[in-house]
Amino acid sequence: MLLISPVLFAIACCLPALEFKNSSTGNDVMLGLRALAVGWSGIFAAVFGWYANPFWALGLLLAALRQSKAAGVAGLVALAIAATTFADIGRELPGDEGGVTHTAIIRLLPGCYVWMAALAALPATALLRATK
Repeated sequence: MLLISPVLFAIACCLPALEFKNSSTGNDVMLGLRALAVGWSGIFAAVFGWYANPFWALGLLLAALRQSKAAGVAGLVALAIAATTFADIGRELPGDEGGVTHTAIIRLLPGCYVWMAALAALPATALLRATK
């Protein structure tokens, strides 16, 4: 059952995840893998959703070590952090280092929802395992 989460995560990396409106180039779609690669830098614009990934990875590690309750807690923390992504929709963000262009997330695409499903699958399966 725990394979569901990493499989969904891998699928999310292959799908379009976010649509941005950029003040200089128009709309842009970001694939999940690109969001995974550059999402850490969102902290500079108070965008924290990417930081769900380390908690998810910790949860997977704990699940592999048969620490189901701790894995469930780490997964729930990951899911809570990921939920902050909804608050970023429509918010103006810097588009470059100089502050010349601006961008905004205008729509969450399937990759984002599959990523959140991957994060949700971890605590669900870990906590089910803990009750057995």
